[in-house]
Amino acid sequence: MIDTLLIDRDINNWSLRLITNYKGQSFNLVDNDYRLSFRPNNSAGIGVGLGTSKVILDLAINLTKEEENPTERFDVQSAFILGNHNLVGLYIQYYSGFNIENNFDKPEFFREDIESFSTGVNYLYAFEELSFSTATLRAGLMKSEKKHFITFGVGGFLVYDKFSGDDTVVPVHSDFKENTNLNKFKGLGVGVSGGIISVFVLPANFFINVDVTPGIGLMVKSAYNSSGKQKVTNPMLYKLDYNAGIGYSYKRFYITLAYGNGLYTTRLNDGLNYLFGNTKAKIALGYRINTNKKLKFPFD
Repeated sequence: MIDTLLIDRDINNWSLRLITNYKGQSFNLVDNDYRLSFRPNNSAGIGVGLGTSKVILDLAINLTKEEENPTERFDVQSAFILGNHNLVGLYIQYYSGFNIENNFDKPEFFREDIESFSTGVNYLYAFEELSFSTATLRAGLMKSEKKHFITFGVGGFLVYDKFSGDDTVVPVHSDFKENTNLNKFKGLGVGVSGGIISVFVLPANFFINVDVTPGIGLMVKSAYNSSGKQKVTNPMLYKLDYNAGIGYSYKRFYITLAYGNGLYTTRLNDGLNYLFGNTKAKIALGYRINTNKKLKFPFD
């Protein structure tokens, strides 16, 4: 069953890839008009990958450039087509060390003690078959008989998120409320989503795609400060995922540029809003393998 759902047996659909990427997981705390932004350093990477019509697997090494305040990170993200209608996305992220920026004219500074861990699953059932989809085109598999592809889908998501610091993550000298004191936050959320997947084939072997998936859910949340654990009463969670890309294919070569973001926001105590963002961008140069052979497995 796994073989049928995940493995493309036609080697002509396989490609080798060179990539450069950017991953910018960040989060924000917003108090009315005032904002604190927590952003990591050294977000760029280079690597290699393998693409098929079912799954694209890219492995990259983060470029630190010997920065004075490097961010430690573990970031795994994957998306694959299960069967012909099911689009599944997974991610596991751990970041340690963030720059703290603001919009109220205070100096930016780095805190190595602030950590963030997040993991989640996104699922979308497409009403039409995904044999001609974003993943297919990003693997360099143009189909000239197709001029466009648009489908809608419904699904859901599951997310767990946590961030913490040795002391309050809100600087003492800030324009936030005086009683704002937040050492740690964690939450477990679940929700439903619906979206659209669109691909447009342009003249001269170019293509573009746009995917948008909004969602709404509930989150069980806890906030911790110097007084201990505080339950967050507002359970609402709002989510938005979007991806856009442009690509070009020439014979067995292709190049793609993709950009996407996974956003969600929820309300904390003391009037704070929490906004999480998982930004990613990637340039891939691919070469499709050309052979008439197909994969063979035992027990076929």
